[in-house]
Amino acid sequence: METLSIISTTLATFAMLLIVAGLIFARNKKKHIPLMMAAFACDIAGLIVIEVVARIIGETSPVDSLATDPDVMKSVHAAFATASLICYGFQINSGRKIVAGERTRLPTHKLVAKIFILTRLGAYVTMFLF
Repeated sequence: METLSIISTTLATFAMLLIVAGLIFARNKKKHIPLMMAAFACDIAGLIVIEVVARIIGETSPVDSLATDPDVMKSVHAAFATASLICYGFQINSGRKIVAGERTRLPTHKLVAKIFILTRLGAYVTMFLF
């Protein structure tokens, strides 16, 4: 599981760097969109590594013990990670509509972006606490 954790942590770190770059270029859709989609791809790849690959090779998943483990940080991490994945979905959906010309969606996109940044940062920090 050690190798899988390193791969997952590396992907999460790379995703965070891509998110920062995406925020820097938020006003440049030719850079913002690919950066944020790459961040999403890294996060999904990390999730697949830690959840799916671990099961395939016979390792237990860190999320398996959430219901029985008294470690609150695992549950906090899972809540942040789930919320950030939900925000990704909202952001991708609203971003597509903005690019298609529905500029009225921009204020909502910016609001959800703030929530996303907080939840993704929370998930990133808490992954190191258990």
